[in-house]
Amino acid sequence: MLSNALFTGAATLIWLVSTTSCASAQAAASGPVNVKIPPAVAAKVGKPAPANATKKKSVGAGATTVNTANSADDDDSFWVEQVDVDGDGTVEDTNVVWDDEDKVLYLYADGDFTCANGKTGSGGLLIALFGEGNTGKKPAGSGWYVVSLDEGECAAKAAGLYGCAFDAKGQATACGIATLDEKHDDLVVVTATN
Repeated sequence: MLSNALFTGAATLIWLVSTTSCASAQAAASGPVNVKIPPAVAAKVGKPAPANATKKKSVGAGATTVNTANSADDDDSFWVEQVDVDGDGTVEDTNVVWDDEDKVLYLYADGDFTCANGKTGSGGLLIALFGEGNTGKKPAGSGWYVVSLDEGECAAKAAGLYGCAFDAKGQATACGIATLDEKHDDLVVVTATN
């Protein structure tokens, strides 16, 4: 009788651990900033640059800057557009760079954004969207975003870069304290947060 009770207890414990692990694995990643890439923004990936585009080697400002040049003489199409870049319903002046060699669309806007806790933060928001045939072999439409937050802003425990990677459906896959990996056009989540 005792061995059956131990077996049943152990089986229950294994079931509880596995269902808890599955539930937490299925929970969506979330960061301190509420960014939802609008379909109209995602649809810009891979589209030709407008006729008035100029050339640039980087996009962003301060800590949220990415160098898009693959060599000293490489530059990419740059233009400014009125876009609701973060899906909050407000149109912002947005700097757009299409990195034609790496097939990545970058969008940068400086202004207010909505924190996950409902409050408002302010600063630069940099978004990267991977296009078809991108050099990182990422799914087309997936990407990442990053913001530079002050301590306490959007409930950030420390000042620094925070961001999320997201899949082609716009669902966050990893969020937290981040660094930019310019060589691979990617965001590296250093410390995950939820």
